[in-house]
Amino acid sequence: MTIEIRSARPEESDRVHYIVAYSFSSDRTDRGRQQMAHLEDLAGPATVLLEDGEIVASLKVYPFTIRISGAPVPMGGVSAVSCLPEARRKGYVGQLLRHSLEKMRESGTPLSALYTPHPALYRKYGWMTAAGNLKFTWHPKRVSAYNPSAARGRVTRVTEEDWPLIAGIYERFSAGRTGQHLRSEKWWKEAVFRMVYDDDRKLYDVAVWYDDAGEPSGYLSYSSTRDPAGSTKVWLREFVPVTGAAYQGLLRFLLTHDLADEIVWYGPAEDPLAYAVDDAGPVKREFVDDMMLRVVDIEKAVAARPAGPGAPDGAVTIAITDAAAPWNTGRWQIESAGGRLSAKKDAGSGDLAMEAATFAAVYDGYMKASEAVRSGLAEGDAGAAKLADRLFASEYPPNGSDFF
Repeated sequence: MTIEIRSARPEESDRVHYIVAYSFSSDRTDRGRQQMAHLEDLAGPATVLLEDGEIVASLKVYPFTIRISGAPVPMGGVSAVSCLPEARRKGYVGQLLRHSLEKMRESGTPLSALYTPHPALYRKYGWMTAAGNLKFTWHPKRVSAYNPSAARGRVTRVTEEDWPLIAGIYERFSAGRTGQHLRSEKWWKEAVFRMVYDDDRKLYDVAVWYDDAGEPSGYLSYSSTRDPAGSTKVWLREFVPVTGAAYQGLLRFLLTHDLADEIVWYGPAEDPLAYAVDDAGPVKREFVDDMMLRVVDIEKAVAARPAGPGAPDGAVTIAITDAAAPWNTGRWQIESAGGRLSAKKDAGSGDLAMEAATFAAVYDGYMKASEAVRSGLAEGDAGAAKLADRLFASEYPPNGSDFF
């Protein structure tokens, strides 16, 4: 048996689509192929594994950039990981993941992320849940905006050709945050004004808030659905106000959609939505895991992000084990100087020790190193862990802004 891993060739795109559609129980017809053709433009050629000359497994890696504490860091978004059932239990997905990590490292991409219903699988290869959301669910007739008098301005609906307008608002909102994508025009049109995996490619509604001086200061994107029983929902894709007036104005606009039985939003964990209405009780809140993150290249990833807010100058050493990316294995001295971080390999034992997956959640500030030690996910000195907490802190809780 011979195994080959490489980029898919143009004439193999139908085969790749078949494998992905088969694995995810989606449309394998020519129609389904055309409906998902935009993904090839967004991600480029798939990486495929051939068994005796036939493609049996594949994945895609999107060339993204995300913010870590506001700093832009290149990130490979792993998606559409697929393997035909008759080729499973042979380690092919693991081979594809390791190959992709090597390629990301070669291209200078220090981070990787993915979304999955199978986190245990990817944790074995160094990814870790490193962002979270609150799922807000409420009936629009059961709450009112708490301070609607703060909303001085107006709402205007926009089209996908107005993407630079809302992109400017999004950039203001994203400053200092962790997990927010830097979006291209193509991504705005294909994955914000539309759902990236929607077969019908329906447009979202997008509304912009203009303050009383006529300046755009917030937007929301949303869609409505009706199930066979007649129940209707409004699904918020994004709610991005950058001023109090915009928050209250957009919230008031959203609540006018009161023919819906429910409004649902997967929002940032710190968002005060439940308290921006007059009664928090009817607003159901459920914490849900979000993006999984992986550090592909420790030296480059650490240097790419700033130190946590108010972090002191100092250094901590962390011994990291990484079976899927062995170049990361070793003792790393993480140093903070003038608000910047650096990492270099050093000999000897570390102040702390942890697996690559745990380090990913520490790196973006989702998990404190001290909590990793307390829970047995890391070992080491309590003082060093407290210093690491400050070096890798994020001003805002990490939140994955874009599903892919």
